[in-house]
Amino acid sequence: MISYLKGKVLISFSDAIILENNGVGYKITIQSDASYRADDNVEFYIHEHIREDTDDLYGFRSFAELEIFERLLSVSGVGPKAAMAIMSSGKPGEIVDAIMTENIAFFKAVSGIGSKVAARVILDLHGKVNSGNISTSILARGQESDDIFDALSTLGYKKPEVERIAAKLPTTCQTLEDKVRWCLKNLGRS
Repeated sequence: MISYLKGKVLISFSDAIILENNGVGYKITIQSDASYRADDNVEFYIHEHIREDTDDLYGFRSFAELEIFERLLSVSGVGPKAAMAIMSSGKPGEIVDAIMTENIAFFKAVSGIGSKVAARVILDLHGKVNSGNISTSILARGQESDDIFDALSTLGYKKPEVERIAAKLPTTCQTLEDKVRWCLKNLGRS
């Protein structure tokens, strides 16, 4: 199963790209609010949706986006296209907030999502958000993770390993310097 891809954009469409990785082209469905140009170097966390008649790839810029997308897919009546439409309607934190505050209007505003599906998304995911099954710490650390990666990339660390370890940051680390130090210490152990 494909989980992560990094490469160069060959062709960009409104909702998909063809990504070249080691001489192989992958068609990846992306959020409609994202735009890429040919020759852009990009990396995506991938959800591979396999059915008897198709094998589609859905790409996300952060692990938090992938996690929300996969939670949306767990809701009855929400397929990949509907989940992608919801993902394009807001950032992961905004989607989680809409679930936690039971903001049905947020979901009904998404093209193709009616009242029943909107209510089902809130009902099915509300408990999972509150119980911590969706990594709100990762959602809150989206920009923070980028800052940590920027600091560690100069030392040769790759984004997936930085994000994996940054997701485990203890709350006692308050400053960026403390977080980078903690990550360095723990990257050596993993």
